Amino acid sequence: MDSLDALIGVETPLEVVSAALRTFAEGVGAAAVGAYQVCCSDESECICSGVLDREFVFPLLPDLKPGCCGAFHTVTLGARYEWGAVRVAEEHFATPEVRDGFKFLLVKINAHAAVERAAEGWRYGWLQRYGNESACCGALAGLFEGSLLPAIVELRELFASGGLDRLSLLADPRWVEPRYRALLAAVVSTHLQGMRVVRDIQEFVPASPTVFLVVPCVTINRPGADAEIVVGQYGIDRTGAKAEVRYAGLGNDPTAYRVRHDGDRVIITDERWAKR
Repeated sequence: MDSLDALIGVETPLEVVSAALRTFAEGVGAAAVGAYQVCCSDESECICSGVLDREFVFPLLPDLKPGCCGAFHTVTLGARYEWGAVRVAEEHFATPEVRDGFKFLLVKINAHAAVERAAEGWRYGWLQRYGNESACCGALAGLFEGSLLPAIVELRELFASGGLDRLSLLADPRWVEPRYRALLAAVVSTHLQGMRVVRDIQEFVPASPTVFLVVPCVTINRPGADAEIVVGQYGIDRTGAKAEVRYAGLGNDPTAYRVRHDGDRVIITDERWAKR
């Protein structure tokens, strides 16, 4: 996991992140490799999904049919994880090759936020889409607009989990600059979705021994080439009787985040950087 630490909190080209995940998977020594992508329904996320396919899925995954392979997918408003989905994905990739070893299963989750240059600097949350300015991510924007769509209600409940009112903190300019609100909401959301995946993994017995890598990320939808931020990485070893979990990355309390820019690239740090 240490080889991926340098990517945490740093805006990085999509290809670089996916290539680093591929290098990591190749070094694990697994008998087989699988992948599960969770992303937002927004059409702007097709590029991020396509890059992971090209850099990770096509080189490493087994063929589903001759000359054709693919990751397991969940595509939902706000990149919400569907409970139980990782169990289905794990079973699908429990190929015969794993009989005498273990498999590696990557779970990559991508919330997203668009960015544009404004008078005050970089502003997150708005995308020029088909000639009009629109919220991006629209689902996360709905959290602050009082939307009652079922998906937004579900997100709102998750943002209040653990007794922390994250939406109020994100909406309070004393804690979060308004121009960064959409970006940090995406960071919080993908981190919380990643935690749900990890809890799910801990509560079932895999069909075959598995090492999971759960990587919550935020896609930065730019007018040019998109990039992404690795928010954290969970390594979960399910090759034995009990799940062993390690985490390195940002937390989910927005009051601990600090945002700065190195040229066009955004960098997010966490005052309570979690590594356990």
